Amino acid sequence: MDVGFLLIPVLVVASGLIAWAGNAVGRRVGKNRLSLFGLRPRTTAQIVSVVTGVLINLVTVGAVLAFSRDARVALFELRETLRSLEARAELLRAEIRALEQGDIAVLRGQEVARGLLDGRRGLDEVRRGFFRIRQEAVEFVTSQGAGRDPSGNVLLPDPPGLSWEAIERIVVQRRREVVVRLVSTKNVLAGSPVPVTVQVVNNDLVFRRGQVLAEAVLRPGPREAIREAVLALAGGAIRTAQGKVLSAPGQRVAGPAFVVLDLDSARRATDRVERSGAAGLRVRAVALQDAYTVGPLLVGFDVP
Repeated sequence: MDVGFLLIPVLVVASGLIAWAGNAVGRRVGKNRLSLFGLRPRTTAQIVSVVTGVLINLVTVGAVLAFSRDARVALFELRETLRSLEARAELLRAEIRALEQGDIAVLRGQEVARGLLDGRRGLDEVRRGFFRIRQEAVEFVTSQGAGRDPSGNVLLPDPPGLSWEAIERIVVQRRREVVVRLVSTKNVLAGSPVPVTVQVVNNDLVFRRGQVLAEAVLRPGPREAIREAVLALAGGAIRTAQGKVLSAPGQRVAGPAFVVLDLDSARRATDRVERSGAAGLRVRAVALQDAYTVGPLLVGFDVP
């Protein structure tokens, strides 16, 4: 339930109680002709009325500020919030202009480096390996046009509290082989440093050699049509690998799985289907070797 639905009746009741109390005090002052600080009774009654009104306003404002963060922001932080929003809007406009002019060096969500680290090898070995991954990232983003900040940094941990040492400890705690990916968290203009987050993913065996990824019965016909059917079978293999095999190095992390097609086996499968009878042949897309999370998944085509 919205806080306002509870706050409004509370304020009405509180204001009514304060007004009633103020009115009672005012009547008593007037009836008994009481004096405050030696003032005339009429003046004292007027002061009581003013204090009552002030109390009603104080209770109202205090309750609103206590229960509503939006009200606190509007009253105390509005100017700063508007300034921050304007700064963000200007950055967004600059990114849009840069996109129109082709001046984006690195895209948001783009992997800028990856590597395999084994937590069983100890912290020193992991630290050296992670340093090499960061160096590869620096070389890649600078080749794309990224620059340095005033302190000379090309890569900026994002969020700012992220530390490289914490990532190294996470890898060691896993006590297994993992894939470490550095991923850009925003569109980066040419000449600017690149904020990156770090993804640590277990490097599991996801497909065994010979495992069927997709299959279909293909019938003879025009060679181009058969080739398209084989490629559609490859598309099925890619969909099977999605979410199990990472995207290709240097691509966006949400991109398709890192799959490499064996074109020779695709050509042989096309030839056999072309020469087959009317019933056609069952063609399978299979893993040609064991494939791990890091990729690639090498896909060939088998006709039993």
